[in-house]
Amino acid sequence: MSAMNAVRYPALVVLAAMVVGATLFASPPEPVGRATLLPPVHAALSTTPDSGDLWFCMGPTADMDGIAERIVTLTSISDEPTIGRVTVNGDNGAEVERAFQLEPGRNMEIRPGPFVPGAFFAGVTVEVPGGRVLVEQRITGGATGDGAGDRPAPGIGTGVDEAPCGTITSASWQVPWATTAEPGNTAALLVYNPFRAPAVANLRFIGDLGRRETLDTRGVVVAGRSLAVFDLNDLIPDSAVVSASVDARVGQLVVARLQIADLPASDTGGTRGSTGLAVTPGLPETSDRLFLPGVSRDWGITSSVVVMNPGEDTTELEVLVRPEAIGTFVEPWRVTLRGRQRQVVDLGSGRIADAGRFGVEVRSLDGAPLAASLVSRPEGGTTAAGLVVLPAVGAAATDWIVHLTGPADQAVLVVSNPGETTIATVRLSLLGAAWPSDTPDLYEIDPAGHIEVELGAAIAAEATVLVDSTVPVLSVMRRVDPAGRSSSFGMAIAGTQARPSS
Repeated sequence: MSAMNAVRYPALVVLAAMVVGATLFASPPEPVGRATLLPPVHAALSTTPDSGDLWFCMGPTADMDGIAERIVTLTSISDEPTIGRVTVNGDNGAEVERAFQLEPGRNMEIRPGPFVPGAFFAGVTVEVPGGRVLVEQRITGGATGDGAGDRPAPGIGTGVDEAPCGTITSASWQVPWATTAEPGNTAALLVYNPFRAPAVANLRFIGDLGRRETLDTRGVVVAGRSLAVFDLNDLIPDSAVVSASVDARVGQLVVARLQIADLPASDTGGTRGSTGLAVTPGLPETSDRLFLPGVSRDWGITSSVVVMNPGEDTTELEVLVRPEAIGTFVEPWRVTLRGRQRQVVDLGSGRIADAGRFGVEVRSLDGAPLAASLVSRPEGGTTAAGLVVLPAVGAAATDWIVHLTGPADQAVLVVSNPGETTIATVRLSLLGAAWPSDTPDLYEIDPAGHIEVELGAAIAAEATVLVDSTVPVLSVMRRVDPAGRSSSFGMAIAGTQARPSS
């Protein structure tokens, strides 16, 4: 590759050397409210210098048991130097703010833990007034170096989570899935207020025995520029599935869920399963149509869809399998959900045995807004690290950036056409490099269809893939490396979001 070859810097050295003064920024960041302007996707990137971005990253620090490392990476796709500001807020009240300058085509790493000593969790806000910077984070579990080669040793917390940070704040968030089932599961709800004004929120939880809403979860004050952490093991102990809602009465927030897991084979318990790690963003919007592209059909992987009704009224819905192969039909799952309830739909049944590769759509039959997540993990009896939780989305975009940070032969790019009426013509390209000649770069995707592109060793270990479509599509990167598995949506180009056709 040319312009995008990486030069990585130690975080403490870079941020200390790059302080250029708070006078570069006229005012503190304010809520962006992007979700009210366009259909929201988790991460939307500005690619013109007259538009800026606020990025929000949440997760544990390496001081937490079961966490080996957390790195937030900033990558420039600009042809000129970029200035910005990073704020790190620990769950212990510590706060550090630094300005930086990022040279064209370069990147830098931030390890949040050393900036907030003693904090087990940290929220990171990256302010980029000129846009054109990709912000991602990688969290690795286990104790590195104790396993074969460079792999983490097997055990609780072994795994990896790699995904873009978010650009959305919202007054309402849904978290369909976590687990506190014994033994060995650790789950936490992370509520981040990156702005100076305090926020006030109500929290609601749904466990195996139903809904929990108490005085200590109503009117919770989240101080300005702070991260509040709620231990789900204490709030809803020994529950196979825990769902949560966060509704801000004042202000806007960013919400995610951390899961460090020693999972049973199924959501109803049973045989001991694999270890895993996932930091999954909440859903800032509910919708009557939700999409989960490219369910993994890798050998030994089992998946389920957790569907949540955050409203008060009973609703009817369907979980639809969308096979890649034209003409393949799978009978949908029909589900009835009372208000504030959720249900787990197991995709490992014989119903999908002959479906081949597929995606999933969750559709309300009466227009009620829903939330959902896809949970994938190795089947019981294995010792692999493999927890993956993908939040369902109700919006798509015509233009995406998907950043590859590891060997391409360990990654699969999934592009899904969630629309029901129009074929999507999709072109793939690389930023700053030629697309490999042995991999097709032009695809036609039928309505409700998808493609899976194995990128292969012909693409460099660090590459930026551009996805350009004639109609709104969804782009997901699935990764498998020795540390574990991860799956995440790419970064939409700001302004190209739209609802799929129906």
